[in-house]
Amino acid sequence: MNNNNSYFRSSGYLNNPVILTESSGSLDLTELPPFLRTLLVTDGTVTKSLEAWFWENVNIKAINNFSEVLKNEIPNLEVKQGDKVLHREVLLKGEKSNQIYAFARSTVSLKHLPDEIGMALEKGEIGIGELLREKGIETYRDIFEINYFLASRKNDTLFSQWQNKASNTEVLSRSYRIRVNGSPAIIVTEYFPVDIFKLPNS
Repeated sequence: MNNNNSYFRSSGYLNNPVILTESSGSLDLTELPPFLRTLLVTDGTVTKSLEAWFWENVNIKAINNFSEVLKNEIPNLEVKQGDKVLHREVLLKGEKSNQIYAFARSTVSLKHLPDEIGMALEKGEIGIGELLREKGIETYRDIFEINYFLASRKNDTLFSQWQNKASNTEVLSRSYRIRVNGSPAIIVTEYFPVDIFKLPNS
């Protein structure tokens, strides 16, 4: 099995494609739809990739967007008690199709970002990757976890928009740090429903 700290650090290919996951025990990445596998490794903007693949505008809709002063430190992010962070939950939705292509959860360390970036994110009107690209902020994405699970096993309202009580929607997720000027400024987890990325007859 692959070490969670070495996912796609310098390559988009793994010699051993079988990884440990949260609920299935293991997952063979070669069995995933090719475009979904590509999204797992991309160091670019997911929204832009979705627009090119599905050929429509993909809008960001904020579900939750709030800041807080921390009472405890957050693992994998250089923040401590008393620091201010922003929590975001957004969905990526096709403008014409109304298809939900992905959900994203993020925690943003506001002290590691320019004030104008933090203020724009607090408004919740634009995706993180899109905003960083538009402002010309140099970043590095460090993938540290990939997971697969059934949405029905999650007691979480975030996934209710993909399923009804009887369905077993397969979900693939990736978590990564976005480093700005060498500091881990943002942690993001993106969730993708597997079925919509499958090619016809696959």
